[in-house]
Amino acid sequence: MRNMNSIVGSVLTSDNRPVNNVRVELRDGSTGAIVGTSYTGMGGSFEFRQLQQGAYDLVAFSGSSQVEQRVQVSSMSTSVDLRVPNTRAPNDGMGNRMVSVTQYRVPQTAREEFRKAEEAAAKSKGAEAMKHLDKALETCPAFADALALRAAFKLDGRDIPGAIEDAQKAIDSDGSYALAYTVMGSALNVESKFDEALRSLQRAQSLAPDTWQTYFEIGRAYAGKKDYQMSLQALDRAQSLAPPNYSLIQLLRANSLMGLGRNSEAVAQLQQYLAKNPNGNRVQDAKQMLAQAQAAMESARNQ
Repeated sequence: MRNMNSIVGSVLTSDNRPVNNVRVELRDGSTGAIVGTSYTGMGGSFEFRQLQQGAYDLVAFSGSSQVEQRVQVSSMSTSVDLRVPNTRAPNDGMGNRMVSVTQYRVPQTAREEFRKAEEAAAKSKGAEAMKHLDKALETCPAFADALALRAAFKLDGRDIPGAIEDAQKAIDSDGSYALAYTVMGSALNVESKFDEALRSLQRAQSLAPDTWQTYFEIGRAYAGKKDYQMSLQALDRAQSLAPPNYSLIQLLRANSLMGLGRNSEAVAQLQQYLAKNPNGNRVQDAKQMLAQAQAAMESARNQ
């Protein structure tokens, strides 16, 4: 019975409105270690099951706000409400993200160059996009959007130091810009600095909880740390938000499944990946992983 306790709760605003897609962490009250994570549903609800009795800390991340509450689990079900502040921020017409006052100071000429860069990027014209980004940043060196997009291009070009430098400038310019933290986390993942990557990515997650790229990079970071259970949790979230044709998530999921010894599930994932990407640039990696998973299954059957 010690492990049959649960915490059932809701995340609400100060005026009692439920808040969905909020990340809630459950931490051990003694060590601070993360015991589990959850995301609130449409009614703002969350639940943690199979808990031992004792003290826990619940931490909810909503936008730039973080709310923490100590909970004592001593019965079968403990109920708790977490209240986050109401957030209101202006939108500058540059997509759906909410922006800081800093970004309102960006000159229109820089915004126009950034718009041209986005159009070029959508047409896979990377060199042209970079030219427009450079012009935007000549006009406004602290333009966070342009810095973050240029960092992403540098990351694709394997200029990792350049990507980190631009991402950090974007963060320094606008500390509420989630994309900058995601790009930073991705670059740190490439350098195998997984703990640093997670700190940046968790900040991105708290600012923009519906961005699948952030969860994908969190999955990469946990896989790098060989915490395959947490990796799968993040990748499942990424898969629920990502476009259906982004199958690289399946490849990373298969890696984490193999790390947990769930080789039959890994085989299914890899077969699905190869069926969707018969000529992809990661086909050889997928085939090698498939052979390893099948060999592990055969070895288990023969024992």
